[in-house]
This record gives sequence, C-alpha cells and structure tokens, in this order.
Amino acid sequence: MTNDEEDEEEELQEKEEKKFNKSKDKILDESFKKAESSKKDQPEKKEAQIVVKKPFIKLGIFMTIIAIIGLVFINFLPLMYINYETDYGSIEEYFSYEDFRYDIIEPEEINSLFESTCYNCSDNSDTYIGLTINDFTNTPKLTIYIFIFLALMGIIFTIFIIIDRKKDFSEETITIIYSFFIACIIITGLILFLINIKFIGAHLLFQLNKPFIYVLGFNKVKMFFITPYVSILFSFALFIIGLVFMRINLNKAVNKFNVDKSKKSELTYKFGSNI
Repeated sequence: MTNDEEDEEEELQEKEEKKFNKSKDKILDESFKKAESSKKDQPEKKEAQIVVKKPFIKLGIFMTIIAIIGLVFINFLPLMYINYETDYGSIEEYFSYEDFRYDIIEPEEINSLFESTCYNCSDNSDTYIGLTINDFTNTPKLTIYIFIFLALMGIIFTIFIIIDRKKDFSEETITIIYSFFIACIIITGLILFLINIKFIGAHLLFQLNKPFIYVLGFNKVKMFFITPYVSILFSFALFIIGLVFMRINLNKAVNKFNVDKSKKSELTYKFGSNI
C-alpha cells in the first residue's frame, strides 16, 4: 500500500471519528434539553407549612364560671341562719337576701338584734352585733354587682382570645391585655373580701355582747352568716387564681426575655461587639 493510500485511509478514519463524536454530543445535548423541559413541566413541590395554633387561654372561662356560681349562691343560699330560745319556745329560721330586702323579717325579736341602742346616732351605729338591716341589703347587692362585672370581664376576655386566634395579635399586646384581666381578678377578689369581712367581725362582736343580747329576751342564741362567708371563700379563690395566672404570665415573659437575650448575645458573638 502506498503512502497516498495510507493518508486517505487515515483521513477517512478521522472523519468517521468526528461524525461519531458529533452524533454523541448531539444525543447528549438533546437528552439534557429533554430533562430540563421535563423539569419545567413538572409542578414545583411546595414545602408543607406547619401551622401552629395559639394556645387557648382559659382565664376568661374561669372568670365566667366563678361569677355564675357566685350569683347562684347569692340568690339561692340563705343569707343568715339563727336559732334562739325565749320564754315562749325555741325558733330556728333561715333568712335570704330577699327577706331583708323587702323587710319581711319575722318575728320582731330578731329585728332588735339589728336596731341601734343609741338614740342620737345613725341607724348604722352602736348595734349589738355591729350590723344593721342596711348591711344585709347593701352588701349582697354589691356582691351581686361584683359577680356580674366579673362575668362580663370573663366574656370579654374570651371573645378577645377568639379574635386573636384569627387576627394573630402580637405577643406584647396579648401580654398587656392578659395582665390587665389578671389584675381585675385580683382586685375583684380583694373588694369582695373587704365588703364581706365585716360579717366575721360581727360574729365576734355577737359572742362578746351575748350578755346584753340576753337582756332583750333571748335565753340562747346561735347565729351564722352563710352567703357572706361563701363570698369570702370566693374572694380567696379569685385571689389565688389571679396569682396563679400572674405567675404563668410572668414565666412566659421571663422565658421570652431569656430567648431574646440569647439571640442578641449570639449575634454579638458572630459579628462582634458594638463597643
């Protein structure tokens, strides 16, 4: 074989190799384009978002339930129990708020316990037990108003929490509103205690003045104030519940402060101090 024939054969081989390489590159290019087009046609997978619902704060429900129970007790439980003996026999009576309100206290001997012995004094002073008919009418009425106010505050707070689950208020707003209602619970409990504490004092005064009470014609007297003592128990319950929720709110605020402080210190560590 001559040199010319060898050169021609080499040229043919080079041309065939080039054709093969071109066809190979073309096939790869087409397959790459097909893969890209298939990716574009496929819908993008969205990352599943995890929605965390805010916890439902039950403070308003507690307020409303306590207020309703308190109203039921005030309106249906007796206000006072008395058991006394006279020369004519023994009498045991239960008197409600309505009995004092409409002045239907019988027999007349009981009224003598609440009448003033001072002729130049007001009707609310100088009685043997330190209480008058006005105390048995005004105090339950004020207690009813307090429980109604507490129920309204509980309903308002519950509505606010329901709106917050949709509107998503800031944590600062929630904390301020939450603290306000907690303060209302504690203040309500204190007021309820202060307006009913006089019945405890009246019971002590009643024990001290028994010799004078016997002069009125009583041989033996037992007296117990029911709804005022129940109201005092409710005041303790409100005060304790207020302190519990205050502690929970304070712990949340402290935890948030610690988290913010740790984030700030981490940023300071990464990017350097501003000093």
